[in-house]
Amino acid sequence: MRVGVIGAGLQCGRRISALESDDELVGIATPEADETWARAHSVRTRLFDHWDQLLAQPGLDAVIVATPPDSHLAATVAALTAGKHVLCEKPLARSSEEAARMEAVARDHGRVLHCGFNHRFHPAVRALARIVADDEYGRPLSALGVYGYGIREGYSDEWRADPGVVSGGQLMEQGIHLIDLIDGLLWPIDDVIAHTQHSFGLPTGIEDDAHIMLRSAAGQVAMVRSSLSQWHNRFLFEVTFERATARIDGLTGSYGEQTLTVEHRDDGPFGAHVTRFRGADRSWAAEWAHFRETVAQDPAPPPDPAGRRALAVVEAAYRSTHAGRWTPVTKETP
Repeated sequence: MRVGVIGAGLQCGRRISALESDDELVGIATPEADETWARAHSVRTRLFDHWDQLLAQPGLDAVIVATPPDSHLAATVAALTAGKHVLCEKPLARSSEEAARMEAVARDHGRVLHCGFNHRFHPAVRALARIVADDEYGRPLSALGVYGYGIREGYSDEWRADPGVVSGGQLMEQGIHLIDLIDGLLWPIDDVIAHTQHSFGLPTGIEDDAHIMLRSAAGQVAMVRSSLSQWHNRFLFEVTFERATARIDGLTGSYGEQTLTVEHRDDGPFGAHVTRFRGADRSWAAEWAHFRETVAQDPAPPPDPAGRRALAVVEAAYRSTHAGRWTPVTKETP
């Protein structure tokens, strides 16, 4: 595919590295990038000041939106309206209402809209998804997730802590990945009860720690903590089934080696089976391959609602924090 990228931050580099050998990077649209930036990042492609210039390039097939969330709606709608398929970073937008508008435009123009939830494509998560799909150990009964790192100096000056750019704090930044895994792999989340903390002086509405419980309509419950007070990078996702418990630790890199540990109920902890997924992070390339396969379908499938669904759950969690009670997840569709 002929691909363009909007935005030149960390995710831009990751997404470019994940392109396949027969893909062509047409250009990057961002006012921050110049030839000095391109040399520093070893990028050889055209640079544009605005995405309208990028979208006007002939033969452009797809666009990766890798900007902060406040421009996701405008950039994505512009790309979809121009007839391009879009992979947009999470969170898909600043609200589920914005996400619904993006889905509607994708549907009207027959284009693919995919929210960048790369955690679905880690090998341990894919192995867990097969366990769920194959009903190998019965239905999932409950889940536990922990995700976070230690707050860094200067965090309050970053766009992640700017309420004008983002619509939430650590739950929106990292915890949304766990929400997506629960809602997408285990069961639809029906209602939420949550508590958020503000311990490090971040602006109002930008929590640094979130504890939430997520419940299905059938009563299955997941507990999630997303925190900037982990002090060392940590990722844990554990699912209890009727006949076993499966636990993912690590994401590779600074989060440590990724493992999947399965403990069958009949064997107890002494019969744990551990699978180690060594090597570099493969999730970005795997997600891009999935995106390419989706784009190849004719006609294009309906927009994946995962990005909107995850935003609706986070919004319910924030409402629950203020209300102090279980709060239903909005299930409106575009």
